[in-house]
Amino acid sequence: MKTYKTKIYDLSFGGAGVGKVDGKVCFVRGALPEEEVVFNVEKETSSYIKGLVIELLNTSSDRIEPKCKYYNVCGGCQYQHLTYEKEIFYKKLQVEDLVRRFGGINDFKTEIIASKDPYEYRSSITLHKADKGYGFCRYNSNEIIGIDQCSIASKSINKLLPIAGEGAQKDRLTLKEDCSGRVWRSDRKEDKFFTDTYADKDMVFSPRIFSQCNRYIALKIAEELKGWIQETDNDSAFFDMYCGAGFFSFLLPDFVLKVGMDYEGIAIDCAKKTLKNVGFKNHRFYKGDVDRLFKSVFNRNKKAKNILLLDPPRKGLSKNLIKILTAMNDIDAFYYVSCDPSTLARDIKLLCSGSCWQLERFKVFDMFPRTYHVECLAEFKRGE
Repeated sequence: MKTYKTKIYDLSFGGAGVGKVDGKVCFVRGALPEEEVVFNVEKETSSYIKGLVIELLNTSSDRIEPKCKYYNVCGGCQYQHLTYEKEIFYKKLQVEDLVRRFGGINDFKTEIIASKDPYEYRSSITLHKADKGYGFCRYNSNEIIGIDQCSIASKSINKLLPIAGEGAQKDRLTLKEDCSGRVWRSDRKEDKFFTDTYADKDMVFSPRIFSQCNRYIALKIAEELKGWIQETDNDSAFFDMYCGAGFFSFLLPDFVLKVGMDYEGIAIDCAKKTLKNVGFKNHRFYKGDVDRLFKSVFNRNKKAKNILLLDPPRKGLSKNLIKILTAMNDIDAFYYVSCDPSTLARDIKLLCSGSCWQLERFKVFDMFPRTYHVECLAEFKRGE
């Protein structure tokens, strides 16, 4: 197997150490800045090389021993060999670089909110059926490796992992933990809906739909949004696009009207069950494709002041929705929650071109410690 030696000078978005060999940029998995390493070549093109470190010629003072026995085999985590303090440091720099390069904001700076704990924070995980039991994808492969523990999953979920596959037949199995520590399974009919509590509000969720996996950070984002939106007037509407079970709708300030939209039927069922339980009269939820629904739902429900929240899938906003948003003049501000800063940066450039919208505020939240993923929150207001 072909090998190279290089000095690592940075960490890329994705967690690989960055070096150079004969003018080519190298992305070396498992390597850290200030280390000189020998690595196996996994892929080489005319402009870059990807590889895996096989020997450390010197070791960074920021290097630590990974907690997980599956690390470097499982593809879930990328930063368990790095101190959490440095992980936060590099994630902030990576997001700033992405927004500058792809968002077109040359002097962009931001801040990052750290997780309460970098381990045992995940209240939701999705497993895949393996030869024995359930597990996760092997790094850079579709092969599923069976696991009996996950260092970033909650303690309650970890207790179930060794026996998670007993009697299970589905190819995918999602486990979600509520605030009491009870774990709900996606393969049980009796677990289809459950009630969980956030900020003293009881909401209905399901293990069959998406929900935020880090309770501490999810509440931090809601708190930040509440502070950014502040007080609402007597003729205002809030539109929660890609609303899921209505997490942000139910936690944010009161509006005359709150409107949620999502393509997932079970998610909308959850939101409507919460409404029934709490008796709110000023919430409406619609099931369907957000791109197709938005304009008609907005026109039927808009008020004198209209605020939007966008929380799209990882792929970001469609060109069609961006076109709609840049053409409308009856939206006062909108907020964009993203789990992929690269697609968010792309959308920032599209939304802000022509000065229709301008990026007002931006913050990074470490929703996914020990992995390269982050959650970002951006505020957009009308350009001058």
